[in-house]
Amino acid sequence: MSRADNKRGVFNNIKAYNSLNQQGKPPTQTDLMTSVNNTKETIPFLLDVLKTVAGAGALKILIGNMLTKMVGGAEPKLKTALKKQFTQSNASDPLPTTFRNSGVNMPIKDIDTTGKLKVNPSLTETGGKILYGQPSENNFDYKAHDAIRLNGTPVNCNNMSITYNSTTDKFNVKPNVTVPDVNTYFNNYIDNTQLINSDEIVSNTMDRIYGTLSNKQKKTPEQILDELMIEKMLEQVLNGDDSFEISPDDLNELRSLANQLATGVVGYDMGCGYMPAQLSIDDLNKLINAISGSTNAFAVGNAVEAALDSSVSGTSEIANENKETIRDGFFQKMINTFTVKLLSAVTTAPQVRTLMGMMSSLQNNGKVLISNAKEDLKKWKVFIKCMAKEIMIMVAEFIFLLALVYLMKLLTPVIKRIVKEKINQFKRIIVSLTAGKAAKLAEAAAPS
Repeated sequence: MSRADNKRGVFNNIKAYNSLNQQGKPPTQTDLMTSVNNTKETIPFLLDVLKTVAGAGALKILIGNMLTKMVGGAEPKLKTALKKQFTQSNASDPLPTTFRNSGVNMPIKDIDTTGKLKVNPSLTETGGKILYGQPSENNFDYKAHDAIRLNGTPVNCNNMSITYNSTTDKFNVKPNVTVPDVNTYFNNYIDNTQLINSDEIVSNTMDRIYGTLSNKQKKTPEQILDELMIEKMLEQVLNGDDSFEISPDDLNELRSLANQLATGVVGYDMGCGYMPAQLSIDDLNKLINAISGSTNAFAVGNAVEAALDSSVSGTSEIANENKETIRDGFFQKMINTFTVKLLSAVTTAPQVRTLMGMMSSLQNNGKVLISNAKEDLKKWKVFIKCMAKEIMIMVAEFIFLLALVYLMKLLTPVIKRIVKEKINQFKRIIVSLTAGKAAKLAEAAAPS
Protein backbone atom coordinates (compact mmCIF):
# COMPACT_ATOMS: atom_id res chain seq x y z
CA MET A 1 0.00 0.00 0.00
CA SER A 2 1.11 3.56 -0.67
CA ARG A 3 1.75 6.10 2.07
CA ALA A 4 -1.43 7.95 1.03
CA ASP A 5 -3.46 4.72 1.31
CA ASN A 6 -2.06 4.10 4.79
CA LYS A 7 -3.09 7.61 5.84
CA ARG A 8 -6.58 7.10 4.43
CA GLY A 9 -6.77 3.85 6.39
CA VAL A 10 -5.99 5.69 9.63
CA PHE A 11 -8.74 8.26 9.05
CA ASN A 12 -11.27 5.63 7.91
CA ASN A 13 -10.63 3.46 10.97
CA ILE A 14 -11.02 6.40 13.33
CA LYS A 15 -14.28 7.38 11.66
CA ALA A 16 -15.49 3.78 11.92
CA TYR A 17 -14.77 3.72 15.65
CA ASN A 18 -16.57 7.02 16.04
CA SER A 19 -19.60 5.47 14.33
CA LEU A 20 -19.46 2.42 16.59
CA ASN A 21 -19.31 4.55 19.69
CA GLN A 22 -22.95 5.33 20.40
CA GLN A 23 -22.04 7.35 23.50
CA GLY A 24 -20.92 10.33 21.47
CA LYS A 25 -21.68 12.06 18.22
CA PRO A 26 -18.86 11.76 15.65
CA PRO A 27 -17.05 15.09 15.30
CA THR A 28 -17.96 17.19 12.30
CA GLN A 29 -15.07 17.39 9.85
CA THR A 30 -14.45 20.77 8.27
CA ASP A 31 -11.27 19.87 6.40
CA LEU A 32 -10.56 17.82 3.29
CA MET A 33 -7.64 15.89 4.79
CA THR A 34 -5.09 17.49 2.48
CA SER A 35 -2.32 15.78 4.45
CA VAL A 36 -3.24 12.43 2.86
CA ASN A 37 -1.39 13.19 -0.37
CA ASN A 38 1.40 15.17 1.28
CA THR A 39 4.26 12.73 1.70
CA LYS A 40 6.69 15.05 3.52
CA GLU A 41 4.82 17.14 6.09
CA THR A 42 4.39 15.30 9.41
CA ILE A 43 2.71 17.97 11.52
CA PRO A 44 -0.33 18.52 9.21
CA PHE A 45 -1.01 14.76 9.19
CA LEU A 46 -0.86 14.53 12.99
CA LEU A 47 -3.14 17.56 13.28
CA ASP A 48 -5.64 15.90 10.92
CA VAL A 49 -5.50 12.74 13.06
CA LEU A 50 -6.18 14.79 16.18
CA LYS A 51 -9.12 16.58 14.55
CA THR A 52 -10.57 13.30 13.25
CA VAL A 53 -10.43 11.76 16.72
CA ALA A 54 -11.62 14.69 18.80
CA GLY A 55 -12.88 17.41 16.45
CA ALA A 56 -11.40 20.80 15.60
CA GLY A 57 -11.87 21.95 19.20
CA ALA A 58 -8.97 19.73 20.21
CA LEU A 59 -6.60 22.10 18.40
CA LYS A 60 -7.41 24.81 20.95
CA ILE A 61 -6.48 22.43 23.76
CA LEU A 62 -3.31 21.51 21.87
CA ILE A 63 -2.27 25.16 21.59
CA GLY A 64 -2.92 25.68 25.30
CA ASN A 65 -0.73 22.70 26.15
CA MET A 66 2.02 23.73 23.75
CA LEU A 67 2.22 27.24 25.21
CA THR A 68 2.33 25.97 28.79
CA LYS A 69 3.81 22.49 29.01
CA MET A 70 5.89 22.13 25.85
CA VAL A 71 7.56 25.54 25.91
CA GLY A 72 8.52 25.03 29.53
CA GLY A 73 10.28 21.75 28.76
CA ALA A 74 11.87 22.77 25.47
CA GLU A 75 14.82 24.79 26.77
CA PRO A 76 17.01 22.01 28.27
CA LYS A 77 16.45 19.68 25.31
CA LEU A 78 17.32 22.36 22.77
CA LYS A 79 20.38 23.47 24.72
CA THR A 80 21.70 19.91 24.71
CA ALA A 81 21.16 19.69 20.95
CA LEU A 82 22.76 23.10 20.41
CA LYS A 83 25.89 22.16 22.37
CA LYS A 84 26.33 19.06 20.23
CA GLN A 85 26.26 21.20 17.08
CA PHE A 86 28.85 23.62 18.43
CA THR A 87 31.34 21.00 19.57
CA GLN A 88 34.08 21.53 17.00
CA SER A 89 37.49 20.04 16.22
CA ASN A 90 39.17 22.84 18.20
CA ALA A 91 37.04 22.16 21.29
CA SER A 92 40.04 21.36 23.51
CA ASP A 93 42.12 24.36 22.36
CA PRO A 94 42.52 27.34 24.71
CA LEU A 95 40.70 30.52 23.74
CA PRO A 96 42.93 32.50 21.37
CA THR A 97 44.68 35.46 22.96
CA THR A 98 43.36 37.84 20.30
CA PHE A 99 39.78 36.77 21.02
CA ARG A 100 40.28 37.16 24.79
CA ASN A 101 41.85 40.60 24.50
CA SER A 102 40.24 42.20 21.45
CA GLY A 103 37.15 40.12 20.80
CA VAL A 104 35.41 40.10 17.42
CA ASN A 105 33.35 42.75 15.62
CA MET A 106 29.98 41.94 14.05
CA PRO A 107 27.57 44.27 12.20
CA ILE A 108 24.22 44.42 13.97
CA LYS A 109 22.40 43.76 10.69
CA ASP A 110 24.14 40.37 10.47
CA ILE A 111 23.05 39.12 13.89
CA ASP A 112 19.68 40.89 14.24
CA THR A 113 17.59 39.50 11.36
CA THR A 114 14.36 41.25 12.43
CA GLY A 115 15.69 44.62 13.59
CA LYS A 116 14.51 43.92 17.12
CA LEU A 117 17.53 45.13 19.09
CA LYS A 118 16.96 48.80 18.26
CA VAL A 119 13.35 48.69 19.47
CA ASN A 120 13.02 50.10 22.97
CA PRO A 121 11.81 47.26 25.25
CA SER A 122 10.18 49.72 27.64
CA LEU A 123 7.82 51.27 25.08
CA THR A 124 4.27 49.96 25.03
CA GLU A 125 3.12 51.85 21.95
CA THR A 126 5.65 50.10 19.67
CA GLY A 127 5.12 46.74 21.30
CA GLY A 128 8.60 46.70 22.83
CA LYS A 129 7.40 45.28 26.14
CA ILE A 130 5.58 42.50 24.31
CA LEU A 131 8.38 41.84 21.83
CA TYR A 132 11.11 41.28 24.42
CA GLY A 133 9.09 39.21 26.86
CA GLN A 134 9.91 39.00 30.54
CA PRO A 135 13.33 40.48 31.41
CA SER A 136 15.99 38.26 32.96
CA GLU A 137 19.70 38.43 33.74
CA ASN A 138 20.59 36.03 30.91
CA ASN A 139 18.34 37.56 28.23
CA PHE A 140 20.76 38.48 25.46
CA ASP A 141 18.38 40.83 23.66
CA TYR A 142 17.85 43.08 26.69
CA LYS A 143 21.62 43.31 27.24
CA ALA A 144 22.32 43.96 23.57
CA HIS A 145 19.77 46.78 23.54
CA ASP A 146 21.43 48.23 26.66
CA ALA A 147 24.76 48.17 24.80
CA ILE A 148 23.19 50.16 21.95
CA ARG A 149 21.67 52.63 24.40
CA LEU A 150 25.00 53.03 26.23
CA ASN A 151 27.02 53.48 23.04
CA GLY A 152 30.72 52.78 23.72
CA THR A 153 30.16 51.35 27.22
CA PRO A 154 30.74 47.60 27.70
CA VAL A 155 27.71 45.66 28.95
CA ASN A 156 28.25 42.30 30.62
CA CYS A 157 26.02 39.49 29.39
CA ASN A 158 26.46 35.88 30.29
CA ASN A 159 30.21 35.14 29.92
CA MET A 160 31.05 38.02 27.58
CA SER A 161 30.96 41.79 27.28
CA ILE A 162 29.15 43.63 24.48
CA THR A 163 30.22 47.07 23.29
CA TYR A 164 28.35 48.99 20.61
CA ASN A 165 29.99 51.39 18.14
CA SER A 166 27.43 53.76 16.64
CA THR A 167 29.85 54.92 13.95
CA THR A 168 30.30 51.45 12.47
CA ASP A 169 26.94 50.08 13.73
CA LYS A 170 28.79 47.05 15.04
CA PHE A 171 28.99 45.06 18.24
CA ASN A 172 32.32 44.06 19.73
CA VAL A 173 31.98 40.91 21.82
CA LYS A 174 34.71 39.30 23.88
CA PRO A 175 35.01 36.98 26.89
CA ASN A 176 34.74 38.44 30.37
CA VAL A 177 35.67 35.18 32.13
CA THR A 178 38.65 32.85 32.22
CA VAL A 179 37.97 29.32 30.97
CA PRO A 180 40.32 26.43 30.13
CA ASP A 181 39.25 25.79 26.55
CA VAL A 182 36.95 26.63 23.62
CA ASN A 183 34.42 23.91 24.44
CA THR A 184 33.96 25.08 28.03
CA TYR A 185 33.47 28.68 26.94
CA PHE A 186 30.74 27.91 24.38
CA ASN A 187 29.02 25.32 26.57
CA ASN A 188 28.84 27.90 29.37
CA TYR A 189 27.50 30.48 26.91
CA ILE A 190 24.70 28.12 25.81
CA ASP A 191 23.90 26.96 29.36
CA ASN A 192 23.55 30.53 30.64
CA THR A 193 21.65 31.96 27.67
CA GLN A 194 17.87 32.11 27.60
CA LEU A 195 16.91 30.43 24.33
CA ILE A 196 13.14 30.21 24.71
CA ASN A 197 11.22 33.19 26.06
CA SER A 198 7.61 32.04 25.92
CA ASP A 199 6.16 35.57 25.82
CA GLU A 200 8.48 36.46 22.94
CA ILE A 201 7.63 33.28 21.03
CA VAL A 202 3.90 33.96 21.35
CA SER A 203 4.19 37.63 20.38
CA ASN A 204 6.33 36.75 17.34
CA THR A 205 3.86 34.04 16.33
CA MET A 206 0.88 36.39 16.55
CA ASP A 207 2.79 39.14 14.75
CA ARG A 208 3.48 36.81 11.87
CA ILE A 209 -0.25 36.08 11.62
CA TYR A 210 -1.53 39.66 12.08
CA GLY A 211 1.42 42.03 11.66
CA THR A 212 0.50 43.90 14.86
CA LEU A 213 4.07 44.60 15.99
CA SER A 214 5.47 45.03 12.49
CA ASN A 215 2.91 47.74 11.82
CA LYS A 216 3.57 49.52 15.12
CA GLN A 217 7.31 49.49 14.43
CA LYS A 218 6.67 50.86 10.94
CA LYS A 219 8.51 48.07 9.17
CA THR A 220 8.47 48.30 5.39
CA PRO A 221 7.06 45.50 3.22
CA GLU A 222 10.64 44.87 2.04
CA GLN A 223 11.89 44.35 5.60
CA ILE A 224 9.02 42.02 6.38
CA LEU A 225 9.50 40.12 3.11
CA ASP A 226 13.13 39.45 4.04
CA GLU A 227 11.99 38.01 7.39
CA LEU A 228 9.31 35.92 5.68
CA MET A 229 11.84 34.48 3.25
CA ILE A 230 14.10 33.35 6.10
CA GLU A 231 11.16 31.74 7.88
CA LYS A 232 9.96 30.10 4.67
CA MET A 233 13.35 28.42 4.30
CA LEU A 234 13.17 27.20 7.89
CA GLU A 235 9.64 25.91 7.28
CA GLN A 236 10.85 24.04 4.20
CA VAL A 237 13.61 22.36 6.23
CA LEU A 238 11.04 21.31 8.84
CA ASN A 239 9.07 19.70 6.00
CA GLY A 240 12.06 17.85 4.56
CA ASP A 241 13.11 20.32 1.85
CA ASP A 242 16.69 21.52 2.37
CA SER A 243 17.08 23.27 -1.00
CA PHE A 244 16.86 26.71 0.66
CA GLU A 245 15.26 27.94 -2.56
CA ILE A 246 11.91 29.74 -2.74
CA SER A 247 9.77 29.19 -5.82
CA PRO A 248 8.38 32.18 -7.78
CA ASP A 249 4.83 31.29 -6.69
CA ASP A 250 5.82 31.13 -3.02
CA LEU A 251 7.72 34.39 -3.35
CA ASN A 252 4.64 36.11 -4.77
CA GLU A 253 2.56 34.83 -1.86
CA LEU A 254 5.15 36.06 0.63
CA ARG A 255 5.28 39.47 -1.03
CA SER A 256 1.50 39.78 -0.82
CA LEU A 257 1.56 38.74 2.84
CA ALA A 258 4.35 41.22 3.60
CA ASN A 259 2.24 44.05 2.19
CA GLN A 260 -0.67 43.02 4.42
CA LEU A 261 1.45 42.58 7.55
CA ALA A 262 2.94 46.05 7.06
CA THR A 263 -0.57 47.51 7.34
CA GLY A 264 -1.50 45.32 10.32
CA VAL A 265 -4.53 43.95 8.47
CA VAL A 266 -4.51 40.47 6.95
CA GLY A 267 -7.17 38.65 4.98
CA TYR A 268 -8.82 35.27 5.26
CA ASP A 269 -10.05 33.81 1.98
CA MET A 270 -13.29 32.10 2.95
CA GLY A 271 -14.02 30.81 -0.55
CA CYS A 272 -17.21 32.85 -0.61
CA GLY A 273 -15.59 36.14 0.29
CA TYR A 274 -12.60 37.98 1.67
CA MET A 275 -12.56 38.69 5.40
CA PRO A 276 -10.05 41.16 6.88
CA ALA A 277 -8.64 40.48 10.35
CA GLN A 278 -6.78 42.83 12.68
CA LEU A 279 -5.40 42.31 16.18
CA SER A 280 -4.87 45.50 18.17
CA ILE A 281 -1.79 46.06 20.31
CA ASP A 282 -4.06 46.13 23.39
CA ASP A 283 -5.58 42.74 22.52
CA LEU A 284 -2.14 41.28 21.87
CA ASN A 285 -0.94 42.63 25.21
CA LYS A 286 -4.02 41.11 26.89
CA LEU A 287 -3.20 37.74 25.32
CA ILE A 288 0.43 37.85 26.46
CA ASN A 289 -0.62 38.77 30.00
CA ALA A 290 -3.06 35.83 30.06
CA ILE A 291 -0.38 33.41 28.87
CA SER A 292 2.65 34.70 30.78
CA GLY A 293 3.51 32.29 33.58
CA SER A 294 0.26 30.35 33.22
CA THR A 295 0.16 26.57 33.61
CA ASN A 296 -3.55 26.29 32.81
CA ALA A 297 -3.76 24.94 29.24
CA PHE A 298 -7.53 25.46 29.03
CA ALA A 299 -7.28 29.09 30.12
CA VAL A 300 -4.47 29.73 27.63
CA GLY A 301 -6.43 28.07 24.82
CA ASN A 302 -9.44 30.24 25.64
CA ALA A 303 -7.24 33.37 25.66
CA VAL A 304 -5.95 32.52 22.17
CA GLU A 305 -9.50 31.93 20.95
CA ALA A 306 -10.60 35.26 22.47
CA ALA A 307 -7.81 37.02 20.56
CA LEU A 308 -8.99 35.37 17.34
CA ASP A 309 -12.61 36.41 17.97
CA SER A 310 -11.47 39.96 18.66
CA SER A 311 -9.45 40.09 15.45
CA VAL A 312 -12.50 39.35 13.28
CA SER A 313 -15.11 41.20 15.33
CA GLY A 314 -15.40 43.89 12.65
CA THR A 315 -16.70 41.32 10.16
CA SER A 316 -19.10 39.53 12.46
CA GLU A 317 -21.57 38.40 9.78
CA ILE A 318 -18.95 36.51 7.76
CA ALA A 319 -17.21 35.38 10.94
CA ASN A 320 -20.38 33.90 12.44
CA GLU A 321 -21.29 32.07 9.24
CA ASN A 322 -17.82 30.53 8.96
CA LYS A 323 -16.86 30.32 12.62
CA GLU A 324 -15.63 26.72 12.69
CA THR A 325 -13.72 27.08 9.43
CA ILE A 326 -12.00 30.24 10.67
CA ARG A 327 -11.03 28.69 13.99
CA ASP A 328 -9.83 25.48 12.40
CA GLY A 329 -7.65 27.36 9.92
CA PHE A 330 -6.36 29.80 12.53
CA PHE A 331 -5.37 27.12 15.06
CA GLN A 332 -3.52 25.14 12.40
CA LYS A 333 -1.76 28.26 11.16
CA MET A 334 -0.77 29.22 14.69
CA ILE A 335 0.64 25.76 15.43
CA ASN A 336 2.67 25.73 12.19
CA THR A 337 3.92 29.29 12.76
CA PHE A 338 4.76 28.50 16.39
CA THR A 339 6.86 25.54 15.23
CA VAL A 340 8.81 27.73 12.80
CA LYS A 341 9.35 30.34 15.51
CA LEU A 342 10.77 27.67 17.82
CA LEU A 343 13.29 26.73 15.14
CA SER A 344 14.07 30.38 14.54
CA ALA A 345 14.79 30.86 18.25
CA VAL A 346 17.64 28.33 18.09
CA THR A 347 19.00 29.13 14.62
CA THR A 348 18.51 32.78 13.62
CA ALA A 349 17.88 34.66 16.89
CA PRO A 350 20.50 37.29 17.83
CA GLN A 351 22.10 35.25 20.64
CA VAL A 352 22.54 32.25 18.34
CA ARG A 353 23.79 34.39 15.42
CA THR A 354 26.34 35.89 17.83
CA LEU A 355 27.36 32.38 18.85
CA MET A 356 27.79 31.45 15.18
CA GLY A 357 29.90 34.56 14.59
CA MET A 358 32.23 33.87 17.52
CA MET A 359 32.62 30.22 16.58
CA SER A 360 33.40 31.02 12.95
CA SER A 361 36.05 33.54 14.02
CA LEU A 362 37.88 30.92 16.10
CA GLN A 363 37.96 28.57 13.13
CA ASN A 364 39.10 31.17 10.59
CA ASN A 365 41.92 33.14 12.25
CA GLY A 366 39.63 35.78 13.72
CA LYS A 367 37.52 36.34 10.61
CA VAL A 368 33.76 36.33 11.27
CA LEU A 369 32.00 34.30 8.59
CA ILE A 370 28.39 35.33 8.99
CA SER A 371 26.62 37.84 6.78
CA ASN A 372 23.19 37.74 5.16
CA ALA A 373 21.02 35.30 7.11
CA LYS A 374 19.43 33.78 3.99
CA GLU A 375 22.89 32.88 2.65
CA ASP A 376 24.08 31.70 6.05
CA LEU A 377 21.26 29.15 6.22
CA LYS A 378 22.86 27.41 3.25
CA LYS A 379 26.37 27.61 4.73
CA TRP A 380 25.18 26.24 8.08
CA LYS A 381 22.98 23.63 6.43
CA VAL A 382 23.90 20.70 8.67
CA PHE A 383 23.34 22.76 11.82
CA ILE A 384 19.95 24.00 10.60
CA LYS A 385 18.81 20.49 9.63
CA CYS A 386 19.86 19.00 12.96
CA MET A 387 18.03 21.63 15.00
CA ALA A 388 14.97 21.29 12.74
CA LYS A 389 14.96 17.56 13.44
CA GLU A 390 15.01 18.21 17.20
CA ILE A 391 12.09 20.63 16.90
CA MET A 392 10.08 18.27 14.71
CA ILE A 393 10.57 15.34 17.08
CA MET A 394 9.52 17.49 20.03
CA VAL A 395 6.40 18.95 18.39
CA ALA A 396 5.34 15.72 16.65
CA GLU A 397 5.71 13.72 19.86
CA PHE A 398 3.65 16.29 21.75
CA ILE A 399 0.80 16.18 19.21
CA PHE A 400 0.97 12.38 18.98
CA LEU A 401 0.69 11.90 22.74
CA LEU A 402 -2.34 14.20 22.91
CA ALA A 403 -3.95 12.35 19.99
CA LEU A 404 -3.23 9.09 21.81
CA VAL A 405 -5.10 10.31 24.89
CA TYR A 406 -8.16 11.08 22.75
CA LEU A 407 -7.82 7.74 20.93
CA MET A 408 -7.93 5.90 24.26
CA LYS A 409 -11.08 7.82 25.22
CA LEU A 410 -12.60 6.91 21.86
CA LEU A 411 -11.66 3.23 21.91
CA THR A 412 -12.45 2.41 25.56
CA PRO A 413 -16.28 2.40 25.21
CA VAL A 414 -16.00 0.65 21.83
CA ILE A 415 -13.82 -2.10 23.30
CA LYS A 416 -16.16 -2.50 26.27
CA ARG A 417 -19.12 -2.81 23.92
CA ILE A 418 -17.37 -5.41 21.76
CA VAL A 419 -16.29 -7.43 24.83
CA LYS A 420 -19.84 -7.32 26.21
CA GLU A 421 -21.25 -8.50 22.88
CA LYS A 422 -18.71 -11.34 22.78
CA ILE A 423 -19.60 -12.42 26.31
CA ASN A 424 -23.32 -12.43 25.48
CA GLN A 425 -22.58 -14.37 22.31
CA PHE A 426 -20.67 -17.04 24.25
CA LYS A 427 -23.49 -17.21 26.79
CA ARG A 428 -26.02 -17.89 24.07
CA ILE A 429 -23.78 -20.58 22.56
CA ILE A 430 -23.29 -22.28 25.92
CA VAL A 431 -27.03 -22.17 26.65
CA SER A 432 -27.87 -23.63 23.24
CA LEU A 433 -25.37 -26.45 23.71
CA THR A 434 -26.48 -27.35 27.21
CA ALA A 435 -30.22 -26.61 27.12
CA GLY A 436 -31.25 -30.16 26.00
CA LYS A 437 -29.05 -31.92 28.50
CA ALA A 438 -30.28 -29.67 31.32
CA ALA A 439 -33.89 -30.53 30.48
CA LYS A 440 -33.20 -34.31 30.60
CA LEU A 441 -31.41 -33.97 33.93
CA ALA A 442 -34.34 -32.02 35.33
CA GLU A 443 -36.80 -34.68 34.07
CA ALA A 444 -34.78 -37.53 35.61
CA ALA A 445 -34.59 -35.73 38.90
CA ALA A 446 -38.35 -35.18 39.09
CA PRO A 447 -40.24 -37.53 41.54
CA SER A 448 -42.25 -40.33 39.94
